[in-house]
Amino acid sequence: MNSRFPAMLPLLAFLLLPAAARADSPTEETAPPALDLQDEEAPTPTLDKERLSDVGFWESAAGAAPDDVTVRLALGNAYAMNRRFPEAIREYKRVLRTYPESKAAWNNTGSAYRAMAKPDEALDAYRKALKLDPRYGLAYYNMGAVYDSRGYYDRAVKNYGLALRYDPKLMDSKRNPQVVNNKRLYAVFLQNYVESAGSLALPLEPAYPENPEE
Repeated sequence: MNSRFPAMLPLLAFLLLPAAARADSPTEETAPPALDLQDEEAPTPTLDKERLSDVGFWESAAGAAPDDVTVRLALGNAYAMNRRFPEAIREYKRVLRTYPESKAAWNNTGSAYRAMAKPDEALDAYRKALKLDPRYGLAYYNMGAVYDSRGYYDRAVKNYGLALRYDPKLMDSKRNPQVVNNKRLYAVFLQNYVESAGSLALPLEPAYPENPEE
């Protein structure tokens, strides 16, 4: 591949998200790390999950094509999936030196920092991803997860809400299995409903009975 025009592999975005969120305490991250490998404009090859996390395979591929940023991104993801986060960050930084417009590399850098308990660095990386794409739902979701883990409920809900507004597919449990345990999303649904419905969302007693035929 031409490193100047990389085609990021359009694979499923397995998120680095908290497994659960309690209303009165920060979340705990228990899900194994996995990363954003999606690019809407790229072709659609697929790889199984075992190959995605096969460090040896991607190290060999990177050795054969050291300037290929797509392979470097895949190698970083393989390291992250095996919890080798410093090595993952090293590869993401290599990608970004060649292709600083890679929102996936910025997002995945943030997820690696988050797994290393470095929330400030994680937030900075997610913000850089959002600067490249202000409608990047995955980065909003991950920012929400960082705020959630630090006990900032309002900021978490705000970012989860933006995530689902721009990428409703994040609610698909096949794409994001952790979403089924994210209790903050109930508040997000309520907030989004009120914002979209306006005054119609107010619990008012009607002045006239509703027509049952309508």
